[in-house]
Amino acid sequence: MTDTVTLTFRADNRNVALARTVAAAMSARADLPLDQLEDVRLAVDEAVSQLILDAPEAAEVTCTFVLVGTQLDITVSAPTLTGVPPATDTFSWTVLTALVDDVTASVHDEVVTLELHVVRQIPVDACPHPRRGSGPRAGAKGTANARRS
Repeated sequence: MTDTVTLTFRADNRNVALARTVAAAMSARADLPLDQLEDVRLAVDEAVSQLILDAPEAAEVTCTFVLVGTQLDITVSAPTLTGVPPATDTFSWTVLTALVDDVTASVHDEVVTLELHVVRQIPVDACPHPRRGSGPRAGAKGTANARRS
């Protein structure tokens, strides 16, 4: 099953948090481990921020999140003043490419598109899950576990 969410907002740094929030939500739907979810959120922050730097004043950024199983594809697009993708020899690009499995950049009609590809690193079956009835709170009712002496 494919799940697609598209978010469009004005190219303003105050709106980057919106993209981060949707990135986290879609990563959770993909059942990504917490550290990978945080990486995706940071990667989207970086991608959006890079495009905002070169966007005209009234431009809009569009983020599309496509989830298929445990694979998440993210497209971030915005018109730019220069019509060129972000430089790949910068610290910002290095951070972006380190956070996700694959990043590509393209330009069409002065709109720069960054495509981020993420696949769950740990199979769901390999994740340890605590058993019911074990652990320090086993048998506890409500929020307190009282003992009688």
